[in-house]
Amino acid sequence: MRRRRDGERDDPGASVSGAVEVTREGSLGWIRLNQPERRNPLDRATAEAVTEAFRAHFADPRVRSVCVTGEGKAFCAGGDLAQMGRFSEMGTAAAFDWPGPIVELHRLVLRAEKPVIAAVNGPAYAGGMGLAGMCDVLLAVRDARFAMPEIKVGIFPMIIVAHLCRALPRKRLMEMMFTGDPMGAGEAHRLGFVNRLYGTADELADGAREFARKFDQVSPAAAKLGRRAFGLLADLPADQAIDAAQFLVMPFHLGEDIKEGAAAFLEGRSPNWVPRDPTGQE
Repeated sequence: MRRRRDGERDDPGASVSGAVEVTREGSLGWIRLNQPERRNPLDRATAEAVTEAFRAHFADPRVRSVCVTGEGKAFCAGGDLAQMGRFSEMGTAAAFDWPGPIVELHRLVLRAEKPVIAAVNGPAYAGGMGLAGMCDVLLAVRDARFAMPEIKVGIFPMIIVAHLCRALPRKRLMEMMFTGDPMGAGEAHRLGFVNRLYGTADELADGAREFARKFDQVSPAAAKLGRRAFGLLADLPADQAIDAAQFLVMPFHLGEDIKEGAAAFLEGRSPNWVPRDPTGQE
């Protein structure tokens, strides 16, 4: 079992399974895939546990950002092939329902109101690449690798495309999906898929903590609405996005945080952010 650092503790508000370890370190909520002997697969049960862990962290006012990572040498190896090998024995309804927990995880993170970090400590394959790609900030060790090898075993990376097509160039993504060949962390960084590279797992964890400290310094109300607004605006045609932005910026203009932020800047001090919604209600 991994040894916790000072200040990191089990989060009693989170749902914890044997496959997932949930802790909180100050304002940073950790979610660790905890089946290193199996390279941290993302099966139905694990997806459900990860989803519940995210929900608990999102609901906890002490948590300002969330980081997902893996125990051992792998981040996440994706779906369980032993389970997938039985798909042909399922009825149509059961086969349709099987990825439901993974779909729900993607939906939840898409609509999250707090920044989400991926700390990729090793290979991130198939659903594991999707798990990393759904996060706002992606940090990785230099020897991490990303791949979607599903086509080599007779399936296609369908669900994760929703996030990955917004994070990687289309042609490079298509190449990876149709060949199953991996991409190194260095190339992923050059393409903008990875934000930062680190030499060791300890440096990677410290990098996540550094981002959490940065997120602590910004308006939580602005981060909450801004993350939701960005997802909407990024998928609209430019002309519509500009029109929508004019309406979406109003809660910031009318809220309390802009008053505190401006006053703090003029007075040369750090803002005293009070948790509230963007319209000023605590």
